[in-house]
Amino acid sequence: MPSLKPGLVLRLALGAIVLAVLTHTRADPDLFGHVRFGQDILSAGAVHTADPYSFTSDRAWINHEWLSEAAMFGSYAVGGNAGLVALKLALLAAMIAAVIIVLRRSGVPSSSLDLLLGLLIVTTFPQTNHVRPQLFSLALFSWLLAVLVVSRARPYLLLWTIPLLAAWVDVHGGWIVGAGTLVLWTAIGCVDRGPLKDKVLRVAVAAAALLITLFNPYGAGMWAFLRATVGFGRADITDWQPVFVLGSAYAMLWTLTAIAATVGIWQALRQNRDLSAAAPGAKADGLSRAPRDWQSIALVAFFAVASFRVSRLQSFFTIVTVMLAGPFVADAWQRASTRRSPRVPSRLAAGMITAIALAAVIGGVTASARNLACIRMEDSLFPEPDVTKIVADRQLHGRMLTWFDWGEYAIWYFAPGITVSMDGRRETVYSDAAINRHLTFYTSPENRQAVLDTLQPDYVWVPSRLEVVSKLVADGWHPLFTGPVSTLLSRSGAATPASRPASRPDAARCFPGP
Repeated sequence: MPSLKPGLVLRLALGAIVLAVLTHTRADPDLFGHVRFGQDILSAGAVHTADPYSFTSDRAWINHEWLSEAAMFGSYAVGGNAGLVALKLALLAAMIAAVIIVLRRSGVPSSSLDLLLGLLIVTTFPQTNHVRPQLFSLALFSWLLAVLVVSRARPYLLLWTIPLLAAWVDVHGGWIVGAGTLVLWTAIGCVDRGPLKDKVLRVAVAAAALLITLFNPYGAGMWAFLRATVGFGRADITDWQPVFVLGSAYAMLWTLTAIAATVGIWQALRQNRDLSAAAPGAKADGLSRAPRDWQSIALVAFFAVASFRVSRLQSFFTIVTVMLAGPFVADAWQRASTRRSPRVPSRLAAGMITAIALAAVIGGVTASARNLACIRMEDSLFPEPDVTKIVADRQLHGRMLTWFDWGEYAIWYFAPGITVSMDGRRETVYSDAAINRHLTFYTSPENRQAVLDTLQPDYVWVPSRLEVVSKLVADGWHPLFTGPVSTLLSRSGAATPASRPASRPDAARCFPGP
């Protein structure tokens, strides 16, 4: 019986570990809303423009994620947590497949390919650790880049950008990143030397791809909505902040990507110098290894700056770097590797490597199976589950002034008897005035009465750490529940004392909880 090759077993171990990492999924506060709204869409056979869940929503509901939410509910209805994780894996597999296709076409060897895929998985992990509509954007963005790269040699393949953007506009607002990428790529391509007919084709296809985004349930309203809401100044959303304010972990991930981008650009310019010295006037090969590839360099530089300003763009920066600068990074890696003489492991070492790798395979597969069964709800992100029992037992109904991150959790458990005042949909249903009113209530307790007079809530459910909680109790609001994370207050008197949280179970809370 032939012995297992250590190299093969190591690759299997790496694959098992990667699968365990990719299947590990945390519940985002918005997941409750995505699944619920997807259910509404499929039940009604149409998107909603009026919001039935909030008593403070004051603008038409532009649900720019309606199709991804329908897919999320469908996945959940079929397979529960495992269905949602499977959807996430399918989208990540689509992203990785596009990256592999481009790198393979560029002649990147397996060893360098593993390195680049490792960079991709590690630096995108904070944004791929959830089931979110943004995953659709990452998959579609990867395929958009693949089309742009391959179309250098075959311009007619640009036609694929039209159905890509047609689908993208209905799954996530990140389509504007794709549209901007297409415009920048096309503009720089028109400056380069090349046949006029190819330039005309590229401009015409780009224009058609942009216009196709108007064919969505909201028409031009989608464009107007994103123009009014997308920008750098969103100080109350964590992943819209610059990387340097989010801590060392985020800064390290951006720095890793920036180092790879710098190495890739430096290697590309070096190859261009060598090519020019060896054969003046030599033409590029038409793929992503083309020296002086200003389209790729411009995109990498743009996303480097943009992701430094807005950390949510980190994954796009990584994808651009790996797909466009990756072949040059691989060249630099190969140059460094050839300077080291290969070492053949002894039979004992090979046996130990094989044993460790097999253990990693077993551990990775076991962890993946566990991960499929549970989308983890971290106690630091969600309120105590006791609140849902109190609301159900007391049959509470009316208006609830809610903490931003718990709005969609409340919608999932309390609707339709209770309507919320704020939730993660933000500007899709709330004006800036409505959002700022809540921020005032959360952070400026001295102004609480003005907000309460305006909203007239029956209940207030906010974090216990907020100063406004003690102020409300002093004002005569009655605690229905008091815990280390959250406090539920009632405007009307309660004959029974406030409930205390039951002891937390040792088992992990899995979506949807409570």
